[in-house]
Amino acid sequence: MKVSVRHTELLPEPGSWTSPGLSPAPRRAETAQQFEFVTVTGDHERSDVQAAWRRLLEARRSPEQLYQLPEFFRYLMDTAKAGTPACDLYLVRRSSDGQIVGIVPGRRSTQTVGVRLGPLSLFQRKVLLYQVLGSVPLLDDSEGHLSGFVFRNLLQRHPDCRALLMQAMPEELAGTIGGKGLSCHILNGWQNCHTMPLPENVEDYLQKLSAKKRYNLSRQVRLLAKEAGEVSLVRVEDAGQVAALTDGMRALLSAEDLATQPSQMKLESLARHGLLHSYVLQCGGQPVALVLGTRTNEVWYVHKICCKQEYMSFSVGTSMIHLALQDAIAHFDFDHADFGYGTPNQEFRATHVLQRRGKLLLCRRHSMANLLFRLHGIQDRMNEVLISRIKTIRKQLRRRRQTVR
Repeated sequence: MKVSVRHTELLPEPGSWTSPGLSPAPRRAETAQQFEFVTVTGDHERSDVQAAWRRLLEARRSPEQLYQLPEFFRYLMDTAKAGTPACDLYLVRRSSDGQIVGIVPGRRSTQTVGVRLGPLSLFQRKVLLYQVLGSVPLLDDSEGHLSGFVFRNLLQRHPDCRALLMQAMPEELAGTIGGKGLSCHILNGWQNCHTMPLPENVEDYLQKLSAKKRYNLSRQVRLLAKEAGEVSLVRVEDAGQVAALTDGMRALLSAEDLATQPSQMKLESLARHGLLHSYVLQCGGQPVALVLGTRTNEVWYVHKICCKQEYMSFSVGTSMIHLALQDAIAHFDFDHADFGYGTPNQEFRATHVLQRRGKLLLCRRHSMANLLFRLHGIQDRMNEVLISRIKTIRKQLRRRRQTVR
């Protein structure tokens, strides 16, 4: 996948300038005195930390709240390799009374940044980043100047990381992220993420589809059963069911693709923490499709859909999602399903709600990383213009040839 970096200078935090020409340093010093930034990775089960964590989660501003849950943090801790720090947990505490006003889970990550000439990749490099889990930090909105304080502290704590990564930042919240002395860059530009509001019952879901779509979806399932055997949907949410899910993954995925998916041990850990919500579609007792998914109380996250190639003519992936949605609506109280970045099948586009999100990198304004990302963004935008012009010229040539004929 190509990586396009688009640069945006962040405005100073509100109130960081008290009058024209006044240095912002006193305000930053004042903010540093107002708050403490503390590592509590080893004490994440402490009662005061858990209470503050739950309180801050109630705001529900992040589209990736799954990754901010205490349960997901426990999952990361449980599945970490020996001797390897899986993640960190920081809290922000008000100095005056010790009140916890921020909870920030994070972990080290990498991002491949490349230089292209048209479709050709000339150069690729992995950049070490520090990922803010959940993208939108869990901070008390009533506290001013807090985000810049947190981001500067994260960069100080991880000096070998070139930038902070927030992988699914909502476009409407991007302006609230950052602080004085920081710059942000958007990888691949803002993209559409597909979500589907889920009604209270299956009948309401079916009524949102046209009569023709309902008929076609039912017909696809009947034809699939006739060709491959009786159709059954298996929901996978308990650790004891994970073996059936991994068997399906091995049957449907290539070895290369399988290597990038969570191991059976990780899937079982997700299930034990109440986060796994996947499905296997079987025909005649054999897996023909599956959905790898997770959940919070409000959202069903769809991470991957895979199908048996020999049944693609029966739209088995579409049938899989159709049946899975009905099960999720009937047995859970999800507010919506989140399909992330990508392009869904035509059958469900009418029911989707698009949300603009992007991979946001935040780095020091006066740093080599900022220069690297900015230059790369300029080069990549120029490359996009070049590709667009080449495509236009090719279309014009084809039209001329058709006219001559």
